[in-house]
Amino acid sequence: MTVSDPKITAFVTSLRDDLHAEFQPRADRTLKRWPVDLSETVLAGCRCQNVRPWGQTPSEVLVYVFGGGYVSGCPEYELPITAALAVQANLTIIAPYYPLAPEHPFPAAVDVAVDVWKATTDKHTCIGIAGESAGGGLALAVTHACAAQGLDMPRSVTLFSPWCDLTHAGIEACSGIDDPTVDVPNLHHMAKAVLQGAQATDHRASPGLAPIPQNWPRTYLSTGSNDRLRPGVLALHRALQAAGKDSHLFDAKDMWHVFELYDETDAADVSLQKVVQFLRNDDPVTQ
Repeated sequence: MTVSDPKITAFVTSLRDDLHAEFQPRADRTLKRWPVDLSETVLAGCRCQNVRPWGQTPSEVLVYVFGGGYVSGCPEYELPITAALAVQANLTIIAPYYPLAPEHPFPAAVDVAVDVWKATTDKHTCIGIAGESAGGGLALAVTHACAAQGLDMPRSVTLFSPWCDLTHAGIEACSGIDDPTVDVPNLHHMAKAVLQGAQATDHRASPGLAPIPQNWPRTYLSTGSNDRLRPGVLALHRALQAAGKDSHLFDAKDMWHVFELYDETDAADVSLQKVVQFLRNDDPVTQ
């Protein structure tokens, strides 16, 4: 597998175009609903988007990692989530523009995400790390790296439909789910594009397979009954519970992969309100 593989190049180009057409309009609507200031900064050499409530500079920071199968996406498309959280939880959200595959294969995105986390915690009070889909997998990998390297651990981990198992078996376990947003063949294409010969069993690529460290933080997991990645999310929740960790699961009926990005759904608002409660360490999140 190389960057010049024409099939992968065509797939990624098409996916990036489709995501832009799907999510840019939602991002534009979000800015009318949630009053936020947008700016940029550079941390550890990586350009990052800052999302803050309008006219405010909250001292507490949430690091947020965008999704898109490791091959597409950007912080702008995440505004239905990040703007809502910034306003409702009164946070500054820092979202890195991490490098995408196939131009930057594994482990480039993991390395950059870890470096951004280190740089952020050096400068700010971080209440946690969050991410959706591939970004959820990266947030999970960063948390494992913190435990392994003795870095500042996130106080909380918030994962929306995280893609945390890139193995063939993990992807095939997602078959048979009626999800209109992603299919199994595309998951295989994305895994090949990012791994490019690396082992999917590497815990940095598939952090859902990694043992749970002793000092694992409070975790919020979101999925839906029609979420293609639901099996992996439920497996992670069970693993956290088996390890005695504080894991909160929101499993929304009839909802698909990262439904929180779809501002037209009531379930998106419900989940994000639960996340605000979780981040503020209010009453435990319940179904």
